[in-house]
Amino acid sequence: MRGVLILVLVVAYISSVKAAPVTSILTGENAPDQDSFAKDNWIARLYADKLKGYSKGSRPVRDHTHNTTVYLALSLNYIDLDDERQELSVSAWSIMTWVDEYLTWEPKNYLNIDRLHFNDEDIWMPDITVYNSALGSDVHPFGRVPVLANNLGQTYWFPPTHLVVRCDLDLSKWPSDRHECLVRMGSWTYHGEQIDIQVMPTNTSNGVMMSNFEENNRWKLVEVSAARAITNLEGHDPYVEIDFTFVVQRQASTQATYISQSTLAILVVVLVSYALPLDCFFTRLIIHLLCMGMLISCYFTLFASLPANGGPIPLVVRYYSGTIILTAISLVCTLFLTTGGTCCSSTPTSNFGRKLVDIVGSTPGLRNVMPQQNYNHLEAEMVEEGERTNTESSSSQESSGITALQVKRVVNCLLLILFAIAFLLDYTVLRSIL
Repeated sequence: MRGVLILVLVVAYISSVKAAPVTSILTGENAPDQDSFAKDNWIARLYADKLKGYSKGSRPVRDHTHNTTVYLALSLNYIDLDDERQELSVSAWSIMTWVDEYLTWEPKNYLNIDRLHFNDEDIWMPDITVYNSALGSDVHPFGRVPVLANNLGQTYWFPPTHLVVRCDLDLSKWPSDRHECLVRMGSWTYHGEQIDIQVMPTNTSNGVMMSNFEENNRWKLVEVSAARAITNLEGHDPYVEIDFTFVVQRQASTQATYISQSTLAILVVVLVSYALPLDCFFTRLIIHLLCMGMLISCYFTLFASLPANGGPIPLVVRYYSGTIILTAISLVCTLFLTTGGTCCSSTPTSNFGRKLVDIVGSTPGLRNVMPQQNYNHLEAEMVEEGERTNTESSSSQESSGITALQVKRVVNCLLLILFAIAFLLDYTVLRSIL
């Protein structure tokens, strides 16, 4: 009897010794690690339970007549517009949420776990894509990241997104041009009766968040909006899409200053040349030629800066063309104005009578035939007539020279006014587009 009592005491002691480490693990310093290990086991169990028999190829609804509503929004990070390729690039985070009726559970059955991350390759995902992508339909715009789901089946997906779309650019107001680009996103296979895509309302805007947006020093994002659109195809169910509209404006203050200031200086120099004296032919010619050369150089520099796109001709190109034509016309007018008096001027030096008398007097035979008195009388008359003719001719030349100078000055003043008005109108048009 005593031996049985001793055996019972030994067994009780051994049991207490073995239970002590377990109690210390649950209540001592290593208790959190054990809880974490246990929670990981429950997460793995929950993950396995939810994916057991799960079909990711069908919509997550228990009644196929019900549609799946997917809410879509964008959180913008950065935008850029390539005017050479006419492509808009958007870097953002996409925000999608929907209800998966197969991903529901009771948190109390899984250690109060109320949310869980699922691999995007293991569960159903909406096949949202970009309809007007410039990269092709085989390029997936969304990054591969896990999906967060809660115990009510509400699913959230925040993939990094890179969008590249075609954008038809109108460069008529370059370098102050503004463009509107459209990004069309929707389901590729499901129609509106199966997947209803809605714009997700946010606190600051409707469907677009700007809290993480980085400014671009080349392009300014003037406006961005999201709108739900329905496309009706004949003989098919309507398709729902979300259209994101981006309005961007070029920031080109350097180009605008270069164009406006350089052309203004050239026009002022051309107009100042009309203030020079009329006999400064070479000075006016050199000024006009230098201005023509500078305008042509600026024109080719502008040609190198503009993208080689079709569409309307930029107004700045028309401005430079008009300015070059006006400067060429001014050069032609200056040539006629400064050289007309010299080329058209003539001095009447016709003294034919006196020369005839000199020839007759120098011939011995004719001198003996003609009486001396008559000859002297004839010579005196011819001399008087020649002097009188020279005097009248000289006075006529002086009178005509003064009149021509006055006419030239009036024409020069009129040309100055006309070209000043033309250049001013041309420059006003330029400033309206810069």
